[in-house]
Amino acid sequence: MTLSHHSSHTGKRRGFTLVELLVVIAIIGILIGLLLPAVQAAREAARRMECSNKMKQLGLAVLNYADINKVLPAGAVMRNTGDSTASLWRWFSMWGVSLLPFLEQQQAFNMYFGAAGLANETKGSVNSSNQGLNKTLARLRMPIYECPSDPGSGQQMIPSTDDGHSNYTKFEVYATSYRAVGGANTGGTWWWDDNGASNRQNLRGAIHTVHLGTVRGADGVTYALKFDTLSALTDGTSNTAIFTEHHLPREMPRRTTFWSGVAANHIYTCSPKAATLKSHQWQLCIDTCGLASPQSTYFCGRSSGAYHSGGMNVTFGDGSVRFISETINVGTGWIGSGNPPFNIGVWGNLCAIADGQAVQTP
Repeated sequence: MTLSHHSSHTGKRRGFTLVELLVVIAIIGILIGLLLPAVQAAREAARRMECSNKMKQLGLAVLNYADINKVLPAGAVMRNTGDSTASLWRWFSMWGVSLLPFLEQQQAFNMYFGAAGLANETKGSVNSSNQGLNKTLARLRMPIYECPSDPGSGQQMIPSTDDGHSNYTKFEVYATSYRAVGGANTGGTWWWDDNGASNRQNLRGAIHTVHLGTVRGADGVTYALKFDTLSALTDGTSNTAIFTEHHLPREMPRRTTFWSGVAANHIYTCSPKAATLKSHQWQLCIDTCGLASPQSTYFCGRSSGAYHSGGMNVTFGDGSVRFISETINVGTGWIGSGNPPFNIGVWGNLCAIADGQAVQTP
């Protein structure tokens, strides 16, 4: 039997045509386009959660501070300009300094000498047994006070307030992301805890300026604000905000937050109106706050806001952290008539400790 052999040959393998290659590239591009927003959203969710966790630590630190000291920490400790230590400047402490021992930063806190201003760095200027390394402390970076969503985190700069006053000591400090709630600002005259608003003490915040000694304002009124206790939060600890986020405003970066070494402008929020919670839109606040310059800059400088989608984290007096929507009612501010002659909105009610409006977070 003759076997027949079938010849076979292998043809050349055909490659992708240009059209097929373009189709594959297009499909990959579409998949990346669909996946990238999800990845970015997941990353932002993780950053927002990290911010929330840090703010939870701030809330617990305040509660531990109050438990040991029987009072809430001062937002800022300010000496009388006529004080014998005034040459070391008036700002003697900030809440960011006071809370360090309760945030596992005892070693950093050991640099601080409370009888000297935060710009002090001269051995023996106040106490020969203590170097008073306050300026070194003030210039430290404190990641616990930084939110990774804040573009200002880790940046060093001279705060605008320091740069604008000849009697402030100018040096670079690190920008941070959280502010103490100084109270509800009506937009009427000035800030409630400074000149001209002593008749609105019920609108003050849980963390406010404490004047040591007698301080007479420019209007001739004597102010003597004291440390508060948790019992002063008569609207309820769970209804009173104590810390908010305040991320770097891109239009005015040096108006951001600093945890130490600067005036109250940079450590407080006073619940301004005018969309300051909406992705921290600085210019929108300036355009709509209804105040002339420079009041509009000061007003919006004490704003709240974050670059999270839809709102910001807020720490309350019971230690809880909640996400506040950017659509919360911020009021219309000073209206000049009626009793009271202002409308601070739901957000203002949450920032005031004793306005009689124990509103719930929406």
